[in-house]
Amino acid sequence: MKRSPAVAGMFYPGNPKTLSGMVRRFLDEAGDFRLPGLKALICPHAGYPYSGPTAGFSYRQLEKMKKKPPICILVGPSHYAYIDASVGNYETYETPLGEVKVNRKICDELENSGIPFTPDAHSREHCLEVQLPFLQTVHPDAQIVPILCGAISPDALADKLEPYFKDPDIFFIISSDLSHYLPYEEAVLRDRNSLKMIEFKDIENEDKIDACGATGIKAVMRLADKHDYKIKLLDYRNSGDIAGDKSGVVGYGALAVYKE
Repeated sequence: MKRSPAVAGMFYPGNPKTLSGMVRRFLDEAGDFRLPGLKALICPHAGYPYSGPTAGFSYRQLEKMKKKPPICILVGPSHYAYIDASVGNYETYETPLGEVKVNRKICDELENSGIPFTPDAHSREHCLEVQLPFLQTVHPDAQIVPILCGAISPDALADKLEPYFKDPDIFFIISSDLSHYLPYEEAVLRDRNSLKMIEFKDIENEDKIDACGATGIKAVMRLADKHDYKIKLLDYRNSGDIAGDKSGVVGYGALAVYKE
């Protein structure tokens, strides 16, 4: 079973040439932090004109890795279906840039561990799909393991992901935006507070993190804390910085999980 694009032509260009050029521009304009021991990225998932520049900062780091892990586990929030969690156990995910192979072995393992495959949760979901053109550009040979989160707790998710977090052949991409539709100044203050808690792995106060993909973020915070990884902010901006309307904005952050 193939998973066809749901938001091509809406969240990002449907024309392959236009899409490829846009992604390349975002990557070229992003900073290279040259972080050692890169293990995971946190990336936004809005429409490319809004969040693409920030996503470029995340994927620029993966592009510069000398040895790229062959498997990427993608974790994001379920926006359209009420679930505990679901693994996208398709054969491939399609985008205008081609097909991305799904690692069925790990998907099967996750299903056996209690995370079912609920196709209806994935069919319209954008949060993982918008990551793929970036991934296809910087790591075209990567296989993916798509996971959507609903009611599952960060502790439960971290427990299921820990064996893979310890595997050097597996990389993590956490898909999340930050605060939604707050006035500009309030959004910046709240987002900066959320980003600080993420960077410092402040699990004690994590309930104050305002992010739609908070479950995935909190899970990776636990894994980073347990295995002595650091988290670094790469870029922050919001839709008001890009579109100009500051009455109600959405925040976008790019962060990296790495070990010195």
